[in-house]
Amino acid sequence: MRDKSTLQELEEQIVELKMQNEILRLHSSFQNKEEIENHTQTILNNMGDAVFVKDDQSRLLIVNDAFCELFNLPRANIIGKTLAKDVSPEERESFLKIDQQILSDGLENINEESLTVRGGETLIISTRKSRFIDSNGEKFLVGVIRDITDYKKAELALKESEAQFRELNVTKDKLFSIIGHDLRGPFINILSLSELLIENTKEVDVEGADQYLDMINATAKSALTLLDNLLRWAKSQTGQVNYTSKKIGLTSMIHEVLEQSNSIAKTKDITLKKVKSDDIEMYLDEEMFKTILRNLISNAIKFTKPGGKIQVYVASKQNQVEITISDNGIGIAEETRKKLFGISSNISSLGTANEKGSGFGLFLCKEIVEKLGGNIWVESQVGKGSDFKFTLPLNNSMVNPAKIV
Repeated sequence: MRDKSTLQELEEQIVELKMQNEILRLHSSFQNKEEIENHTQTILNNMGDAVFVKDDQSRLLIVNDAFCELFNLPRANIIGKTLAKDVSPEERESFLKIDQQILSDGLENINEESLTVRGGETLIISTRKSRFIDSNGEKFLVGVIRDITDYKKAELALKESEAQFRELNVTKDKLFSIIGHDLRGPFINILSLSELLIENTKEVDVEGADQYLDMINATAKSALTLLDNLLRWAKSQTGQVNYTSKKIGLTSMIHEVLEQSNSIAKTKDITLKKVKSDDIEMYLDEEMFKTILRNLISNAIKFTKPGGKIQVYVASKQNQVEITISDNGIGIAEETRKKLFGISSNISSLGTANEKGSGFGLFLCKEIVEKLGGNIWVESQVGKGSDFKFTLPLNNSMVNPAKIV
């Protein structure tokens, strides 16, 4: 995309430069040469952009102050020389070829390129060159160079803002979908189960009532987890989450989350277990860590068949700890794995007991893990289960050699 106003200004400057040079040529027969040069130089210095005039050998004849400042060279070191001497032989040939083409056919040339000036700063410049023929038929090349670095940065910032705006729209649509469907659904189930429970208690069916109570409890916990996820994510987007780092033992935290998730796992007769390992103590935000673990275990329960098992492994590797939530569930196809952690992927598959979900929990896990300086990924094979793994940096962590199940 070209900046029309910028191109128009360059065109106006070229026209003005041609007119001034022509006037000076016409009056050269009856004016002092030194006055002409001084007057020309004053005009050029007031033009703002870098301006230059070359002869038919691409040697610089006239430059203004802006040109000298751009290349950080004194005028005495520029006049009578060609800038091609400062580039590689391959670039030099192309550099001179463009000049000769303009002098030959008279077509204007507009080019945008990067320029590294003395001091190491890299600028983006727009150069416009055109041919000028004087009254004696002598050909000259007239050019204007404009520093468009700020303009290009603004253009890039605008594109990034547009991308962010599109992402926010996707996020908004996803949230409305979760609130309108996935969060509403569990409460409808709770109401339905409550009504069945009321009817059963009237008939004194205690065994049936216990079953409904377990289902209500599991459904309510699932809905609460989703609501907590939404609130935590919303706060993180508005900068309202305060990161509180304190030393925690991973083993105790994992056992706590497993205990909280056990009532849901029992409805599908799924076994939850932490595999024996060293107890690692880390400086972490406790709630953030629990949120990651709770969501990954909940996801594993959803896609594990009744009677299955889910195991949690902890291992210390170099400067980080790796935590794995392993299940022997239905597994995940490769194409689905590639999209799992994106908010806009709209992946929401039914669980092995037709559980519904939004996929939002995995997206939230990715955001939290990355904010804590770690990575998250999944290894899976269809029909053989999945291993969700995430790492966290072991900075300021201490390993307790005592073995705890």
